[in-house]
Amino acid sequence: MNTNLRLLTLAAALCVGLFTVNAADKHDHKATPKGGRLLEKTEPRAEFVVEKDRSVSIHFYSEDMKPVAASTQSVTVIADAASGKATLQFEKKGDSLVSKTKMPEGDGYNVVVQFKQTANSRPQNLRFKLDMHICGGCKRAEYGCICDH
Repeated sequence: MNTNLRLLTLAAALCVGLFTVNAADKHDHKATPKGGRLLEKTEPRAEFVVEKDRSVSIHFYSEDMKPVAASTQSVTVIADAASGKATLQFEKKGDSLVSKTKMPEGDGYNVVVQFKQTANSRPQNLRFKLDMHICGGCKRAEYGCICDH
């Protein structure tokens, strides 16, 4: 009897663990105009986009997703690829911030976006995995996927 109770408890814990993993895998990101990833807790809302040449653009939007010009914001991206860590610095081009260098080759590595609202503000570190393959559901790069899979 005691063994059956332990097995039942273990099975219940595994089911909860599987549910938690599956819930964490779901993408609950808001759609962005350029197909990138909306960076949480930025004001104005910032969109991270890896361009075809692997440079990175940061575009800004109001709450209703209307374009807003970059002003005092600054961004640094740290990519932890298999080839080693790479740090991307950004410059203002038009209304956006654009990286001076490109993302490392490869896929599936961790990215840290250090976002500063002003020169004197503390940086926010926003982390995610850079998966470049195209999602079958929403047809966006996986890092910017908006499906609930």
